[in-house]
Amino acid sequence: MISIVIPNYNGSEHLKTLYRSLKVQTYTDFKIILVDNGSGDESVEFTKLEFPDAVICEMGYNSGFAKAVNEGIKHSLKHLPSEYIFLVNNDIELNQDFLETSIKTFIKIPDASILAVKMLNYFERDVIDDCGDFIKTGGGSPLARGHGEKDTGLYNKEEFIFGACAGAAFYRSEIFNSIGLFDETFFAYYEDIDFSFRAQIEGYKCYYQPAAVCYHKRGGTSSVATHGFQTEMCERNLVLMRVKNYPMSTYLLYQPLFMIARIKRYYSFMRFHSFSIFLRAFKGYLRGMTLLVTKLPERFRIQRRKKTPNGYITGLFVK
Repeated sequence: MISIVIPNYNGSEHLKTLYRSLKVQTYTDFKIILVDNGSGDESVEFTKLEFPDAVICEMGYNSGFAKAVNEGIKHSLKHLPSEYIFLVNNDIELNQDFLETSIKTFIKIPDASILAVKMLNYFERDVIDDCGDFIKTGGGSPLARGHGEKDTGLYNKEEFIFGACAGAAFYRSEIFNSIGLFDETFFAYYEDIDFSFRAQIEGYKCYYQPAAVCYHKRGGTSSVATHGFQTEMCERNLVLMRVKNYPMSTYLLYQPLFMIARIKRYYSFMRFHSFSIFLRAFKGYLRGMTLLVTKLPERFRIQRRKKTPNGYITGLFVK
């Protein structure tokens, strides 16, 4: 069985599309777990109507992505016999064979503990949204592979990659018992990169299956008004992700590149966006540096459990 964990905040309109695509899946052994972050719309009532046996976890407030999916994962691990957990945003539509293709891939590739899929733009279906998550070699920033590019087949190769976008990603249930859950201090943004990094460190691999296709309304659950918040959180979480996961030798080697990348990014914010966005970005960086020391115990724990050579992990980075 698959546990399908859906974090949701006022997403009833998006859920209509997602649920329609779930109802026509060729693979039907799944259980929906809706984790609702205090929605004021009809998300919960609509879910109960469409899937009467769905599990509803009501948070009562906007707890963020990481905490929400953790609640769903914990419920699945404790109460359901699911071998796989599928995390999916409410603003996604799945191809009819999406679940079947994904499960067949896990059976075919027993070394895969995480499965990344091909995410296309919901509104422009020949444009890529995400074909797997990576880290750039040049400055260590996360990268959604292919984002904004035309889907010409360039990313149609099945392969082991760095990580999966948790907007639509599969995980073997056992991985959460081993390395833990998503880092809730991230609240939102880059928590999936952090999780993938931790998984790689402990020897768990991520496999990319381009035949599993879904369509994402990127930004469907946020708005322009949240852009400053997103920028701040990304800058903050980038600092935390690095201090937790980078092996010391790699961290020191990349430090000059980190600084150069930040300078270029902040210059871009001032020149092409606004001074207020620059301030939010710099504030996020300072917040990350302030919280850095709180992540040292986690860093020591993660690095003590390291099973993967540095070269293998950095070999999954991209230019």
